[in-house]
Amino acid sequence: MKLYFSPGACSFSPHLALREAGIDFELVKVDLKSHTLVSAGSDFRRISPKGYVPVLELDNGKRLSEGPAIVQYIADLKPDAGLAPKAGSFER
Repeated sequence: MKLYFSPGACSFSPHLALREAGIDFELVKVDLKSHTLVSAGSDFRRISPKGYVPVLELDNGKRLSEGPAIVQYIADLKPDAGLAPKAGSFER
C-alpha cells in the first residue's frame, strides 16, 4: 500500500489510521504547489486527476481518494484495532 500525502494537509488522519491499525505502507510525499511527487518529480495528477491528497493506493493498483473513505476502509481492514464501530452496527 502507498499513501500519497502532503504535510499539513488532510492526509494526516489516514496516515494515523494506518499506523494505529499496524498496516505496512509506503509514504509518498506530494508537492501540492507543483502537483509533483517529491522523490520522483513526476506528475501527481496521473495518480490523482484533481491533484488532491490523500490517496491510498492498494497493492492491486486500485486507489481511494477521499480521507473519510480511506479511514473507513482502513478501519474495516483491521476491525480489531477499534478504529470504528463494526460495519452495519447502530454505533457506526
